[in-house]
Amino acid sequence: MAQTQRKPVYIQPEHHNILRRIAYEQRCNISDVLDAVLEQADWEKIAQEASNKPVERAKERGGSYKVSRETT
Repeated sequence: MAQTQRKPVYIQPEHHNILRRIAYEQRCNISDVLDAVLEQADWEKIAQEASNKPVERAKERGGSYKVSRETT
């Protein structure tokens, strides 16, 4: 079987248990379940939420530092 070019991914323990149970029920590998989840993800929404995180954290800290928002 050919090697895949997968990057290492950290999965939180509670999510790992969910993926493991799904893989067991479907009789496949956890990586197959994770691939299916990632294929169905709404990446535009994820990118938008991820870009808001630094701004939200800066507001929570009371503006002790500023976050520059660069659009590329």
